[in-house]
Amino acid sequence: MINFNGWLFEGYEDTKTVLMGRIVNEIIKKRKPQDKALKIAAKLLKKIDLLKIGQSAVKHGAGFMLMGPAGLALTTTSDILSKLSNADYEEYIKKQNENTDPDEILKNDIQEFHLAFEELIKETNLKKIVVLIDDLDRCSPDTVIGTLEAIKLFLFAKNTAFVIGADERLIKHAVRRRFPEIPGDNTEVGRDYLEKLIQYPIRIPPLSDLELTTYINLLFTNLYTDIGEFEHIRISVLEEKNKDQFGFTFRLENANEFVTEVNENLKEALLLSAQLVSVLAVGLNGNPRQTKRFLNTLLLRHQMANSKGENLDKRILAKLMLLEYFKSETFKSFYQQQAKNQGIITELKLMEELVLENNDEKLDELPVEFQSYLQDSWIRQWLSSEPNVSEVNLQSYFYYSRDKLSVSGTNIQRMSSQAQELFIKLLNDSETIRSLALKEVRSLSDGDSSAIFESLAERMKNEGEQNGESPTIKRLIDFCNVRNELISQLLSLIDKLPHQVLPLSITTWLQGISENTSHEPTVNKMIKDWSKSSTNKRLAGIAKRKLKNL
Repeated sequence: MINFNGWLFEGYEDTKTVLMGRIVNEIIKKRKPQDKALKIAAKLLKKIDLLKIGQSAVKHGAGFMLMGPAGLALTTTSDILSKLSNADYEEYIKKQNENTDPDEILKNDIQEFHLAFEELIKETNLKKIVVLIDDLDRCSPDTVIGTLEAIKLFLFAKNTAFVIGADERLIKHAVRRRFPEIPGDNTEVGRDYLEKLIQYPIRIPPLSDLELTTYINLLFTNLYTDIGEFEHIRISVLEEKNKDQFGFTFRLENANEFVTEVNENLKEALLLSAQLVSVLAVGLNGNPRQTKRFLNTLLLRHQMANSKGENLDKRILAKLMLLEYFKSETFKSFYQQQAKNQGIITELKLMEELVLENNDEKLDELPVEFQSYLQDSWIRQWLSSEPNVSEVNLQSYFYYSRDKLSVSGTNIQRMSSQAQELFIKLLNDSETIRSLALKEVRSLSDGDSSAIFESLAERMKNEGEQNGESPTIKRLIDFCNVRNELISQLLSLIDKLPHQVLPLSITTWLQGISENTSHEPTVNKMIKDWSKSSTNKRLAGIAKRKLKNL
């Protein structure tokens, strides 16, 4: 077994030759070849160096070929120059005399490498070579493609296999970047490329609620038990899981069957897990890595508070973080409200009562913005979940969330590659490209959808006045028209904007996405507010005419 982490080597050398060299070096290290095998191994290492030169030749063209290896001084980096003194160019010079086409030289080198590699396996009596490629989805598109191209060199070598552990979406994204000139559906290009390369795809589905519960609870158990005991707990839990694949869950109720002593810290963590799982399973699409990142952020903020002598309730902190992650505009609005009232959000008490009693008779007592929030099923579920926070001083909790309250570009970093690509398409000037992108956004996870919303909103705020046929605010509205769960966030955002930056068509656009929905009364109240505007009189005139029609 040979392990290769492309992410560690990214940015140092050409990925293809690094992987090729790693495989040959591992064989040399483990088999210590003698006589003929030693000569073959040396020939392969030389071939790898020549391939590096050949790739430079293809890249730099005739200038390299006319001047030979010395021409590298004018075309490549000092890293390559430092290796030239030890290179054997006899084979290179012979090939150059026969053929000056750099593409042809490179092709011959690759063919000879393949044959020599098979011969090395035979001479070293290797029964099987398995190369595990890890963290490929963390690499840049160029590194991804370089690694895949290196793998192709070994595909037909006997007794050789590659195992690639990666997010398929990110690999497809790299392929689409590499082959943009191929006509047709870009998604088809990525799929077809991988189907030719990967013989046995094994796709791991997102974690279900039950699986995510066990995963999170094991993470917490690892944190609050001894290392030796945890390994025993983990094995026992997995054995029980295998007996009842679809019914067993490791949770607080049965934790004492696996853990010697469920201490208070672990008990609190398992209670917290029960609160988080249902939302994280849907919002993060059952992604273990994103779930772990969420929990790490939660614990980091809690420890930061402890270091300053503040004992925050993890469950309250987690509840606010869920709002921060999935409903950013509501989170920011609550922050502003508590800042004005010594940490208390006065509207929350009535909102919790309306949700728990399932009675909207007092809905008019709330500001328009908060009425809009109650039309969102996610927020209603959030309000009804334990613990209630309407009478809690939230100043400290919001203090440790200041990174999200400031304007930053972290939203794009948190997107998956699919979401990043769709975000770029939504900003494209072509209406056709934007329309195609909108059809794809339905498949995004809630987390990705929320990140795109925040990025569009941030861009709109930075632009100021929204002019033109398709300003950013229109693209944001179109996006929310597909992702209806974000309409309450959209209305909250627009309601806070200065009237003078709003385009004249805003009333028509908002009526279009709210007609015959629970958001319609909120939009009508916003139009009524705009009809009294003194800073945008043209908008006020349009809003008055809309009110007459209502």
